[in-house]
Amino acid sequence: MFASPFAKATVAVAATPPPTPPPLPSLPTFTPAPQYTQPPVTPSPIPAPGALPPPQMSTGVSIPIGKPGATPSPPPPQDNRKGLDGVWEVQIQTPAVPTAIYTHFKLKQDQNALTGTYLDNAGKQFALAGSLDGKNVRVVVTLSDGSTLVFTGTVDGTTDMLGTLTDAKGKTMYFTAAYRPKENFMDNLNASPGLGGMGTGGAPPI
Repeated sequence: MFASPFAKATVAVAATPPPTPPPLPSLPTFTPAPQYTQPPVTPSPIPAPGALPPPQMSTGVSIPIGKPGATPSPPPPQDNRKGLDGVWEVQIQTPAVPTAIYTHFKLKQDQNALTGTYLDNAGKQFALAGSLDGKNVRVVVTLSDGSTLVFTGTVDGTTDMLGTLTDAKGKTMYFTAAYRPKENFMDNLNASPGLGGMGTGGAPPI
């Protein structure tokens, strides 16, 4: 039988294997990055207050730092009087007058003895004498007729006193007194108007 030339060609082509594909390039190996860990923080020691350097001002002058909790020294007291020395404004409560009567002591203390002047609310002055025993004070005012006003009380702190007044007729009423620091206060003091007159010889009215 006659063979076709095309059949040989077909067989020959089919018998040839396809070429082998080139190998794929290898991929790089992935290595994960190491996890970040924050290093431990060690606090710095705080220096003691005494070890701190003094702050510097712009002028270069050093300002010392005091001890912690220290308080500044209080200023010296302005009241330089001695004991009960000075002027005291006396307020007398009496049933005969609806408002208080204001009179004044000018006291001089020598140890436990008191001397001075009593100024009534009519502007009259009388000698006084008294004593101080601890906080207990006694002032005796001698009026022009020889009778007396006796103030008996206690000193409360450094600026007040309170107690009772026994007048020339033996009647008792209450009084308070407040210290007034002006040295020449009584020298220019006038009786306040409208407070009621004093009785004969400067005794409070009853």
